[in-house]
Amino acid sequence: MSDRVYSQQSGESGAASVSIFAPLDSSLAENEFAAQSDTLVREAPPSVSSRAVSIVIPCLNEERLIGKVLENLARQYDAGKYEIIVVDGMSTDNTRAIVGEFARQHENIPVRLIDNPARNIPVALNTGINAAQGEIIVRMDAHSVPSENYVRRCVELINEPENSIVGMPWRISAGAETSEARAIALAVSHPFGIGDAKYRSPNLSGAQFVDTVPFGVFRKTLWKKLGGFNEALLANEDYDFNYRAREGGGRILLDASEHCDYFARATMSELGKQNFRYGSWKAQMVKLHPRSIKLRQLVAPAFVSSIILFGALGIWSPPARLVLLAIMAAYALLSITCAAQLAKRNEQGFDWKLVPLISLAFFVIHSFWGSGFLLGLARPPR
Repeated sequence: MSDRVYSQQSGESGAASVSIFAPLDSSLAENEFAAQSDTLVREAPPSVSSRAVSIVIPCLNEERLIGKVLENLARQYDAGKYEIIVVDGMSTDNTRAIVGEFARQHENIPVRLIDNPARNIPVALNTGINAAQGEIIVRMDAHSVPSENYVRRCVELINEPENSIVGMPWRISAGAETSEARAIALAVSHPFGIGDAKYRSPNLSGAQFVDTVPFGVFRKTLWKKLGGFNEALLANEDYDFNYRAREGGGRILLDASEHCDYFARATMSELGKQNFRYGSWKAQMVKLHPRSIKLRQLVAPAFVSSIILFGALGIWSPPARLVLLAIMAAYALLSITCAAQLAKRNEQGFDWKLVPLISLAFFVIHSFWGSGFLLGLARPPR
């Protein structure tokens, strides 16, 4: 690895035992993350080539979607050149049983379940990638279901020498069959909600170089060169990894020929918690890499700051109250206009009941992300 190592490859990182549901190469025993336990006894499938593909999936209590994610991955690459590693944060639901059942039904694919007592994503990624036997790493997520040819297309693109990291766009779906969940899914796929993040755009086509992608595909040698994912960042670890790759001269390709179906948060409460966490950890990343900040990432903190500033001044100053009123009126007008446009995209036709819900989702995104960012700036770095 590079001189600056972000991963903690020791007991304190939380790495733990491995349940191996399909026997792998014997060299695995040499890996400190591969204490083999709970092994299923059966005929060995083809070993994983060192030049092959390893899927790494951080996971915690994902019984609702993990089975669908795994089934969509099952036939995405050649057996014997392909492994799936689920790094589980000690799930207390049926996640682990679902992974085990999938492995029993797909004996030709090596499936490995690794414990992650640290229960966070960057540790999970470093643990899984360190244990991976493939040279090409496909970072997946238990909230996202890849399209049919996702892995094969990513591997084709990462084998082109100009590409350091490859990713595909999200197609954002509702996290539940409710109006609230549909409104949230629409809000988090619109530029007013999330800025100019290309991978969230529903109308993306072709391929382009970008600043970041979700769930990147890269070579294990790049991960080693960068020192792994930064385990001090409990969110934004992907953006940080991608930024360091770009700073080192790498290029990040977003290709729209395939996609992931991403399931958005189902309630406003979940959306608020998610965005507060994202904003808070984005601030920590900005402290590490000040030049990484984008204009879109300053809008929400500026909005929250203006409400706080003119709200406080308005206690004594009538002009400040007028400014605050103007800011909120302009925001409400933009929000309702964008919400009405999105409500027209509803599969059942225009649904006016979605307009206030989408507008509320916009406000939750901006206020919680902006508040998290401002408080994160005030918090000492980890």
